[in-house]
Amino acid sequence: MKIEKIPQSLEEFIALRDMVARTPEGGLACFIVALHHFSTGHADGLSMMIICRDINDLSQSNTPGNYKGYILRNSELQLTKMQIGKQKYIPAAYFVGSTPDNNYTIPASGAEFQMSTNAYSGDIASGRIKIYVTCSGTATPRPATMVINDKGIWKVKEYSSLITGIMAPKSEMRQDDL
Repeated sequence: MKIEKIPQSLEEFIALRDMVARTPEGGLACFIVALHHFSTGHADGLSMMIICRDINDLSQSNTPGNYKGYILRNSELQLTKMQIGKQKYIPAAYFVGSTPDNNYTIPASGAEFQMSTNAYSGDIASGRIKIYVTCSGTATPRPATMVINDKGIWKVKEYSSLITGIMAPKSEMRQDDL
């Protein structure tokens, strides 16, 4: 899955989502971009994440940080903040070309992700499927469950494996680890 240009504004992100999230891989790619923006403190990172989530997993709220009256559930938001707070580079590890050796630097050429399914992933026709995305900070790809909404857009249903710890970048490794 390749995205030619990483969106920088909420409007660009929604346009990208509307174009590529017609497949589960596209929906997951959008979520990883949103997670990356969230990890870097982008002003719209949280809204981008909300846009990518299944509406059944959101809470209605008019509190700060809501998007069109919806917000991530508090437990999910706290877990995501905690995990990303420990290793801000986790989302970058899913971009092809980003490695521990280059401190998880995302290539300037856009965003590319290596994704796969297996015999236990489910079936697209059912409207629910597990997609595995390669992570340069781990030995095995990590899963996320995707569901399709009534508008034909694939949304993230479960992503906890995407925010668990990974290998530290070279800049954070102790000399005796190198």
